[in-house]
Amino acid sequence: MEKNYQGEQWKSVIFDFDFVNTTTIEVSNFGRIKTYNKVSNGNIIKGSMVNGYRIIRLKFFNAREEKVQNRFNYLQKQVLQLTIKAKELKAALSKLSKKDDGYLTKTTQLESTVLLLKTLKESLSKKFKDDLKKRTIYYQALIHRLVAEYFIHQPSPEHIIVAHLDYEKLNNHKSNLKWMKPEENYLHQSFSPKVIASKSYSDGRRKEDAKSTKLSVTKVMLLKKLINEGKPMKQLVKQFKVTETQILRIKRGENWAEVKAAP
Repeated sequence: MEKNYQGEQWKSVIFDFDFVNTTTIEVSNFGRIKTYNKVSNGNIIKGSMVNGYRIIRLKFFNAREEKVQNRFNYLQKQVLQLTIKAKELKAALSKLSKKDDGYLTKTTQLESTVLLLKTLKESLSKKFKDDLKKRTIYYQALIHRLVAEYFIHQPSPEHIIVAHLDYEKLNNHKSNLKWMKPEENYLHQSFSPKVIASKSYSDGRRKEDAKSTKLSVTKVMLLKKLINEGKPMKQLVKQFKVTETQILRIKRGENWAEVKAAP
């Protein structure tokens, strides 16, 4: 069992479905996950990654149907009977020589029994696998959301997003998480260093020699001048080889707002 950090608290995760395996998990206010099952007695699991977040994925199983269990019991009983019969035939053959009466008959019986036993075992194995797949419950949960659900008060049903205050998706400590409404999170993310850096890079790309756009700063300056002069839209579309929508966005200040019209 892993040691706890000073001030670390643990809570058992409650599942909203029934299952028969013995697996249980706990989440801590430090953003760690413990598992308990046949092979784990409180081991820490890190999970995997999805879109930069840590996520845990586990398998649980529904109870087997009674009629299916009865069928398995019947097949297992047949396997046991055939196994015993094969051992008895082998023992009988070991006391006979190839010249003895009944040797050929016993040999044929043994070969037939072994073949039937093999076929039955393969069929039983496949049925077990199919049944297990049918009963599997695939559970997954984002670790930061588990921490928020068990350690942070959710102000209202509208607060559906758990945001990382320092923008570090792997810092799942309780103190770094907060429930937010979508609009709050949108504003919060706009101040992310990565978003700011990305915006700065995009702005820096809008040079006259940029290949990613048909418009350059010089062209936009001229376009704005012609817009101010009241030039027809069709003329502008043809001259600058852009859509009417793009021109309208520039006119409204949605695009290229920082560029002034040419004098």
